[in-house]
Amino acid sequence: MSFWHHFMLVTSVCLAFTNAIPLQDFSATPALAARNLLAKRTNPRLGEGINSNDPKVGARMVPAFGTAQQLLAHAVFAKKGLDSDSSIFKHYFKDDHKEKVKKVMLKLMGNPKNMDAALKGEGAKELGQITFQGVDTPNDEDDDDAGCAKEGTRMYTEGYDNDHPTTVVCDDSWVFPDKLNCNDLGDKLTDDFATVGHLVLHEYTHWDWLLKDITGGEVVDEHGPLKHSGYGLEHAYHKLDKQYALLNADSYAWFATETMWSTICKKDYKEPSDDDDSDHDDDSDDDKDGDDKDSDDDKDSDDDDDSDDDKEKEDDD
Repeated sequence: MSFWHHFMLVTSVCLAFTNAIPLQDFSATPALAARNLLAKRTNPRLGEGINSNDPKVGARMVPAFGTAQQLLAHAVFAKKGLDSDSSIFKHYFKDDHKEKVKKVMLKLMGNPKNMDAALKGEGAKELGQITFQGVDTPNDEDDDDAGCAKEGTRMYTEGYDNDHPTTVVCDDSWVFPDKLNCNDLGDKLTDDFATVGHLVLHEYTHWDWLLKDITGGEVVDEHGPLKHSGYGLEHAYHKLDKQYALLNADSYAWFATETMWSTICKKDYKEPSDDDDSDHDDDSDDDKDGDDKDSDDDKDSDDDDDSDDDKEKEDDD
């Protein structure tokens, strides 16, 4: 038998054997499935000062991007979301804001058609134009632009009016837990419901270059001539005049957060405390006077990717 005849025979046998035995579907394992999901998604870029190999800091950033998408998905598609008769929306917005809020959230997700598509989809491709970095860039000549040194600041965004903004992640962002489940939460809404993913979503809504055609204005944290704060759960829920809610970053973040946990935990939470003593803007720090929008949501915790409406939220790092 010639060499080529022998070669062809061996090759045919190998191909027949391969076709007869199905290959193992390694992608079916939960860890790999979660990794594949993250690989498909268009996430912001990680810049200077965020080491993706550091388990205490940078490695937690990509799951936080997934959590932001999960929050958006629940806000729009969950049983207590935008298309339901749930009262949650009215905690943060006026009724006539619903159409625009939905458009904002869908745009950040890449306009999926349903919950499954939202959780498994790529997200808005424009998100890949954002850089999240760990290097603080304060403006020393502007007291209102003190960067991470400003009290309460967790993140802030520069260049929100252009197509390649930068979000600075301050050290205080990393004090928040990466995951929660329903047993971690009480009966009343508190800052403990928020996560790093909640902070990320807050920052996304500041990106006027992407969203201003929907909102009609700049999404900020202080409103009106007296700069009333809309930052933080108490302010977004109780204190902010709802006429400003469509342009208030935390109204979006807290609406999504309450909707997701109420859906997953199958529970209606009591309203947060309304402490008049905190009506001052000590905790607020997402000003938008010049070049920065600062995010300091009081406490985040929900960095996950794959959550079902009837399961407790856990982190899919």
